[in-house]
Amino acid sequence: METPTLDKFPKDVLAAIDVQRAFIVSRLIIAAERLQIFRVLHGKRMKAAAIGRALKIHKTYRDTFLNALVSLGLLHQADDTYWNTRLADKYFIEERSVYWTRQYSKECVEAYETLSVLEKALASGRSCASIKGMKRASYTEAMQRDRRRAEDFTQMLFHFHQDDAEALATYLDLSKHRALLDVGGGSGVMSIALARKNPHLRACVLDLATVCEIAARNIRRARLSRRISTMPGDIRRKLPVGHDVIMLCDIGPVSEQLLKNAHNGLPPGGLVVAVDRYLSDDRTKPLDRLVGSFVGASVQLATRSDMVARVRSCGFQAVKAKNVYRDVWCITGTKSSKQ
Repeated sequence: METPTLDKFPKDVLAAIDVQRAFIVSRLIIAAERLQIFRVLHGKRMKAAAIGRALKIHKTYRDTFLNALVSLGLLHQADDTYWNTRLADKYFIEERSVYWTRQYSKECVEAYETLSVLEKALASGRSCASIKGMKRASYTEAMQRDRRRAEDFTQMLFHFHQDDAEALATYLDLSKHRALLDVGGGSGVMSIALARKNPHLRACVLDLATVCEIAARNIRRARLSRRISTMPGDIRRKLPVGHDVIMLCDIGPVSEQLLKNAHNGLPPGGLVVAVDRYLSDDRTKPLDRLVGSFVGASVQLATRSDMVARVRSCGFQAVKAKNVYRDVWCITGTKSSKQ
């Protein structure tokens, strides 16, 4: 999925956006997305008053808001009638799911609020969220407690990781392997891509029960239920055996203990696969991983070199790191066949 970075906007729009305005502009766009204005206007033209009624936008700000979106190149306007531009349709309809609209835009709004105390966080060393008194449930608690959030978050990532999954399936040679354990596999997007690329492969998605329910639906839609199963469980505990590939994809920091559990769970010659957007060795990229640290939207990751060293330290051999797609890296290691 391609996200609407600023370079996708018209040049005359970019020329009018400085650093200060960029913050305000981004908030206007997030508001439009949360109101689902682009979905309401998809394939149709509507009068301003009708848009206001449909989206509950007060007339005081309605026209100014709509015209700001026109100025940004996201809406066309003629005689009080508005409709989507090609830019809006591509990046807010075709490239994003409704799950992205609901979950990611919500996280963006929380980030704006959190960053209002950034200077205090920098001075105190405390997180912005703790200074604001914003209590964040852990991933496990949030997914188990709120099924709507579990659906939105999991399916958002399903759509977001489509390109990553295809790139990984193209790169990873699993011709000599038969059974994959997708640890923290979430939506099942990676297992689905790998199973399609390798007709001989069977896979199992290990995750929370609520997440497994969502993954199972995606697997059924992909018509792969006979080859991909789901298994509710805790990835921090001993991993189930019977798989000759264990994959750890986009699950946050991978601890040494988890890698040891993977090593113990694999047969001789088994393969561990770690996939994520690891920090560069100079710790300056990817940018969104760095800025996300201030709002709790992402977690601190190891650098690529650190991760390679960690995989080796847990007993894996022939450890390799490969940039498979954009800033996504795949690190693989093999358990010795002599064990």
